[in-house]
Amino acid sequence: MAITDYAYLDNPDASLRVFPTETKPSKITVAIEQPTLTSTTNALTTQRRTTGAHRINLEYKYPPMTADEMQPFIAFFNAMQGSTKAFKLNIPKELINDSTHITDSDIHTCTGTFAIGVREVRVNGFNGTLDTAIKGGNFIQFSDASSAVGDTHDKIYVVSADGGSASNECVIRFEPALLKAVTSSTTLNTFSNDIPLHAIFAKSEIKFDVNSALLYGFKINFIEQWTN
Repeated sequence: MAITDYAYLDNPDASLRVFPTETKPSKITVAIEQPTLTSTTNALTTQRRTTGAHRINLEYKYPPMTADEMQPFIAFFNAMQGSTKAFKLNIPKELINDSTHITDSDIHTCTGTFAIGVREVRVNGFNGTLDTAIKGGNFIQFSDASSAVGDTHDKIYVVSADGGSASNECVIRFEPALLKAVTSSTTLNTFSNDIPLHAIFAKSEIKFDVNSALLYGFKINFIEQWTN
C-alpha cells in the first residue's frame, strides 16, 4: 500500500475533504436561518426587511457506535482543526427531498441566463404538463455542465412554492435569491444523489460519551459555509 498523501487536508478545495459517511445518522435536525431587520416607527407600526442572507444549519445524531465506528469522526474533526476548515457534507437525499413529485434521475437544465438576485429560474426536462412538477420545500443546487471540472454551485436553495410545468418546462421559485448567475449550461442537482453541503463545524469542540458496553453516543452540528 502506498504511503498516504495528506495534501487534501490543506488544499483550498474543500470538496476534497469529505465528512465520514460509513455510519449514517439516525436523525437529522434542520434549521433554516433567514435574518430579518425590524424597526418600529413613532406610530408603533413595524417595518421588516430581509437582509438577503440565508443559511442551512444541521444537527446529526447517531445511533450507538463501536470504537471503530466512532474513531473516523474524532479523526476528521481534529483534521479540520475544529471549525477552522470547510469540508463537504453529503446530506442523505431521503431526508431532504420529496421524490414523489420529481423523478430522481431526470436532468433539468436552465433555459437561459438568470442573473444574481433573481428568485425564479425556468428549467426543462419535466416530461410534459404537470400540476405539481416540483414541490415546495425541496432542496436544490445548480452546477455548470460546460465546465471541464464541473463548476458546482455550492449554495443550497430551498424551493419556496409548488411549481407546475407545461411543455416540459417549469418555473422554480426559491430562496434565497441567486448568489451566482446561472446559464443555459447550468443543471439542477439530480434527486437520486445526496446533496453536498459546503460546511464547517458549528463549534470548536467535539463531545461524545461511552457506556459500560463500550458503545459510543454522539451528535454534531454543522453550519453551511457557502463559497463560489
